[in-house]
Amino acid sequence: CAMRPLLLLPLLAACAAVPAPLPPSLVLPPRAANAVSGSQLLSHLQGLSLASRETRLWHEFAAGNVPDFLRTLVPVTTQAVIAGQTRTARFWCTPDYVGLGADADWFRMPMTPLLAQQLAARLDAVLPTRRMVDAIWAQAPVRLAPFPYSPAVYDILSVDLFHQHHLQIESQRGPQPRQLLTAGIKKDVVASALIASWPGRVCIYGWHYQNGTPIQPLSKVHTFPHVDYSHGIRLVARTCEVDGAFSTIDAVLADPALHVLLSDEGPFANWHYPAGTNEALPR
Repeated sequence: CAMRPLLLLPLLAACAAVPAPLPPSLVLPPRAANAVSGSQLLSHLQGLSLASRETRLWHEFAAGNVPDFLRTLVPVTTQAVIAGQTRTARFWCTPDYVGLGADADWFRMPMTPLLAQQLAARLDAVLPTRRMVDAIWAQAPVRLAPFPYSPAVYDILSVDLFHQHHLQIESQRGPQPRQLLTAGIKKDVVASALIASWPGRVCIYGWHYQNGTPIQPLSKVHTFPHVDYSHGIRLVARTCEVDGAFSTIDAVLADPALHVLLSDEGPFANWHYPAGTNEALPR
């Protein structure tokens, strides 16, 4: 079976796992010159139902309307002493939360775990665990203070607030390079052992204060349709390294010993959300 590059968009026939070149990147179609910008996308999403909105988002991703800086993944390292030996894992993630538009005008996009899982699966990626989210925050050179909106005052489910929060984060970032790993700005939709026992629930975690304490403990309180401004999707390449050797996030999480490199919930193998649709990305 021919080797495929990591995170290749076209759906290929199943083949034997072959190590992908590192560092990995999101291999998406080139962004079209006439693609909508982040601020333009807002008007296209206003007034849509959740289902219609997510269909539009899926088509934007399929067309490659993703900022260039989000396509280059950045490394994060974890360590643990296992059986008296220090073991090291390295994984690669998007430098910021997934969004649409151009580098100079984009839009961090909250979405259901169904769409997030669908996108991750098509890109040979996964969602981070709680342990991975903590490691990302600890190693991020850009750590911004959370900026929450009160649900008693704001419609936290509205795309208008999604965009307002995005602009607030951009004002906090200032001129810092977009390629730098950034954290502290949203709660992560995470992979968790809770997914298997709580179907229909989205697991969220994070949004760290400057002292490293997360606002949001690991939670399963919301059902899939709850998508609010504070939710972020960070993609992680499925391929990783353990002690310099190729592995996968799946293999490490399921390993009785090595799981501690990526999980603080014990080993688990059933941690994927169902995908939103069976609609394929174009070849």
